[in-house]
Amino acid sequence: MHETLLGEIGIAIVSALAVGVVMHRLHQPIILGYLIAGALIGPEIGLKWVANPASIEIISQIGLILLLFIIGLEMELEPLVAAGRQVVISGIGQFSLCVGLGLAFFPLIGFRNFGESSAGLYFSLTCALSSTAIVVKQLYDKFELDTLPGRITLGVLIIQDVWAILILAFQPDFAHPRCDLLAMAIVKSVVLVAVGFLLSRYGLRRIYLWVSKSPEMVVAISIGWCALIAGMAGAIGLSKEMGALIAGISISTFPYSLHVKAKTLPLRDFFLTLFFISLGMKIVKPDTHLIVLSLVVMGFVVASRFLSVYPLLAILGAGRRTCFITSLNLSQISEFSLVIASLGVGYGHIRSDVFSVLTYSMAFTSVLSSYLIKYNHQIFVAFDGFIGRLGSSRAAEEADEAERKKAYP
Repeated sequence: MHETLLGEIGIAIVSALAVGVVMHRLHQPIILGYLIAGALIGPEIGLKWVANPASIEIISQIGLILLLFIIGLEMELEPLVAAGRQVVISGIGQFSLCVGLGLAFFPLIGFRNFGESSAGLYFSLTCALSSTAIVVKQLYDKFELDTLPGRITLGVLIIQDVWAILILAFQPDFAHPRCDLLAMAIVKSVVLVAVGFLLSRYGLRRIYLWVSKSPEMVVAISIGWCALIAGMAGAIGLSKEMGALIAGISISTFPYSLHVKAKTLPLRDFFLTLFFISLGMKIVKPDTHLIVLSLVVMGFVVASRFLSVYPLLAILGAGRRTCFITSLNLSQISEFSLVIASLGVGYGHIRSDVFSVLTYSMAFTSVLSSYLIKYNHQIFVAFDGFIGRLGSSRAAEEADEAERKKAYP
């Protein structure tokens, strides 16, 4: 059994490496490569080289826990607090409006929001989150992280991470949401956060001081801390993933956090590769209905960004260029959405076919978004020319030109 498991893990890693190199050469998201690799070697539509995907999936859950722990370590709340009015309002409003649009739209195409199947709710929540990994890489490659649209985009992504934490807190009760269950989830979350921060401040900090001269012990204690808080979260009915996130946030201000991140990143990446490969193994063979439905979801994602981000930024005084490019930058589904959907399948909230639609939609939006961000200015010029033909005020054009000079000095 152990030899079979090790062999299957080896096949998974080699396959991910091979497809990942191809994706890198094509300038596509590496996560998309992992999903394709999983589909190729999996039992659903692939070569069936991995006969027991459940074994790899169990191990890959460690990668998911470590991922959320690292995300917690990397979360900086001070920039969020100090962010400008445009970032805070657009970040809160974007998610709220996108979820509202989803709750109104997805029942129209046959997905109920609540009840035995909460597919509509899951689509609404997951389609409201954008991919930090894809956006940051694309903007970094274009040297646009420091532009005004880049800074607003990054701020919205940070606020989306906060929304994702809230989703994890309430997710166990999504099938039958009731006020008392939601209130209890809030109480449990507050208790877990309070206990986590108190223990880290008055207990863990002293332990770190005792072992500060041993880097290996610092890392070991950090991983143990992650396991402890994740276990506590599971014990009180919250998701272990949320516990791992809180564990990371609670020690993110410690001077040892940089060292812990540096030491655990390779370990996290290994397990995380297995996690996305295991998700790829669940992808079913596409048919016309699945492809059409995924394209509809992709269209909703792009439309919802322009129906939420663009008007919010326009109301806050941003020019057309900033409104348009920021909306375009955020037009994809987050890899975190797959995590939430995967947990939803485990909770029994959604069926595996719903997860397949979301996976294909994420793949489609990832590829589309790579080109939308790459050519965002050319697309804006075409859009601006169209708006100009429709007629726009001279004052609006002057304000947009002034903002262009400010955003792209």
